[in-house]
Amino acid sequence: MKVKYKLLTFIFLLAIVPIIVVNVVSSSRMNENSMELMSSSTADIISNQANNVNSYFEEIVASAKSLASSESVRNYTKESNEDDFEIPEESEYYQKITVGFTAVSVNDPALQKIMIINNSGMIIASTDKDDTGKRMSNYKGLFSLAQNNNGVSSFFMSGDDSDVPVFIVAKSIFSYDNVCQGIVYQLYSTSRLQDMINSTKLDKYTTSAIMDSSGNLLEYPYKTLKSYTENESYKAAGSHLVKAVNPSDGEAAEFLADFGSGRGLRTLFVSPVPSCRFTMVAVSDKSSLKKLAEKSGQSIRNVSIITIIISCVLTFVFIYWFSKPINEIIRILQKKKKGDMYARFDIRSNDEFRQIGSEFNNLFDDVFESEQRYKTIVEITNNIVFEISIKNGTVFVSKNFNKKFSCRPKDDSMKESFFYKIHVHKDDKERFMNDLERILGPANFMQGEYRVKSIYGDFIWIMIKATKFYNRDEVPTKIVGVIMDIDKEKKSEMHLIQRASNDALTQLFNREAFIKSLTVAIEESAAKKSLDAMMFIDLDDFKFFNDEYGHACGDEVLKFVADTLKEISFERGFAGRFGGDEFVICLTNLTLYGDSGKIAQEIIDILGNGFISESTGLKLNVHCSVGIAFLRESGKNAEEVIAAADEAMYNIKKHGKSAYAYAKSPQKQPENTAAKPDGYVNELSGLI
Repeated sequence: MKVKYKLLTFIFLLAIVPIIVVNVVSSSRMNENSMELMSSSTADIISNQANNVNSYFEEIVASAKSLASSESVRNYTKESNEDDFEIPEESEYYQKITVGFTAVSVNDPALQKIMIINNSGMIIASTDKDDTGKRMSNYKGLFSLAQNNNGVSSFFMSGDDSDVPVFIVAKSIFSYDNVCQGIVYQLYSTSRLQDMINSTKLDKYTTSAIMDSSGNLLEYPYKTLKSYTENESYKAAGSHLVKAVNPSDGEAAEFLADFGSGRGLRTLFVSPVPSCRFTMVAVSDKSSLKKLAEKSGQSIRNVSIITIIISCVLTFVFIYWFSKPINEIIRILQKKKKGDMYARFDIRSNDEFRQIGSEFNNLFDDVFESEQRYKTIVEITNNIVFEISIKNGTVFVSKNFNKKFSCRPKDDSMKESFFYKIHVHKDDKERFMNDLERILGPANFMQGEYRVKSIYGDFIWIMIKATKFYNRDEVPTKIVGVIMDIDKEKKSEMHLIQRASNDALTQLFNREAFIKSLTVAIEESAAKKSLDAMMFIDLDDFKFFNDEYGHACGDEVLKFVADTLKEISFERGFAGRFGGDEFVICLTNLTLYGDSGKIAQEIIDILGNGFISESTGLKLNVHCSVGIAFLRESGKNAEEVIAAADEAMYNIKKHGKSAYAYAKSPQKQPENTAAKPDGYVNELSGLI
């Protein structure tokens, strides 16, 4: 009688009854316990996270309050409310306040801006010096905010290029006789709050968010800032969330409530943030959790069944027919598990166990040879080897990965692998993910260079090469690849390119590099019909600095001019040194023709304000003449545009210097370009 028939006989006789009993008794109770445990765990997590959010708000409110109560801020704000007040940037109070700004900003990267505003709405100090002296158009609303909700505003969109949700913390500045004489204004990004939401480890059927005092929900990752009445996950719980925003007894409390029905049945978890009228909320899909609990119970039942079957087989089969061969199998497998690669089966029976032992022996030999070959290849190379099992969705990475990167996966699943957890540079992230999706999809090969964060916290260049393998049915089974450290070679190459393109003293584009970049800008301007300008800048009487103070001072002047042009052209163009004391700058995507003149005057003013020379200890004022040419109007190529701007600059040199002129009269400006009143900050309009 064959082994499989013996095994089937004992399974049917001894396993069916225990399986039925275990399933009937345990199923119902397991489901109930699982649901209660998941609900209790979610409530505890939301409560703990609410405490974390509350601690954060207490910290930033205390920071604003401490700043508002400092002696320097009080005295300086009092002086600013006098009629003849002008901002004394050299005063002791002002210096202490700006130092205090720096100390506060360093402690919290989410703090974007600090301002001090007096009773007339004037910004008398700010982390952004361009704001100082301006007047807030909605300052009365800020004064009102400082008296409500512990000074914390609702979430709102920042309105800048990042367009992320932000909020304000405002605290009144009182004089020593308890009279309000201004406010401290602190603008925070919600980045830390989003990190807190992201760190809330909930099951996949539960979403969490922070709800502000106006009912706006902040989720992670941030997609859109909506009221709970507009959010699909939360609007059905409207009556419960009204209770959370405006509690009837005046003091918010933790609670959970079910809403919806049938497949839409959900559970709402609410935990208030005591320091302000914010609330930590979460919604669980109860029907999905119930299915999950049933699956969990099913897995336990399956384990019970397998356990019973194994117990029956081991008990009876070992006693009668299978004791010796099974014990031999167990013994050999245990030796293999402990690392004895030379252990082999020696079964003398005439049943299937002998055939199994023989096949295992052949398999062990093949595996041993394959493992030795693979291990040798991995150990002798400095490259990091990885293997993706497409069938199992798992990833193996060689041990030398830990010597370069700090990413430590929780398990070997693809979702937790370095492909999704390693920190890729923002400029390479999209390309990296596209390459990964291609090799996981239709592509058979992957090769790319990316910047990733190393174990030391800096970004290094790596190259990833990977190949997809198929079985005999042309079904992809795995992806094998290597990660190569090419940081030194890549940075050496980039350094050589930079040295060839940049002026050695100023680190601006040299003449050749600027002309190449300008040629590309002219082509793009013609294609896009955009308004772009090029300026030729010549320093007035530069020879005086060299003759009077020496060439070291002259180099300082050139570096000061270069730093100014770098700041002016940042994210809106590029600049270069054309030779000697001649500089050039290209500005792209202007709105009005007159914008180029404003920028030219800005350059003249900044250089005219001068700098403190380290070699002489003197404040040196730099003057320049600027010629402006428009890319699509002043020439067909880079040389013609540069010549037009040079000629316009030369006309300035002949007529008084320290000014700017156009190479060609600007065309009619677009309509509806009325300027807003000077001295007002509009970034907060409509937020209070």
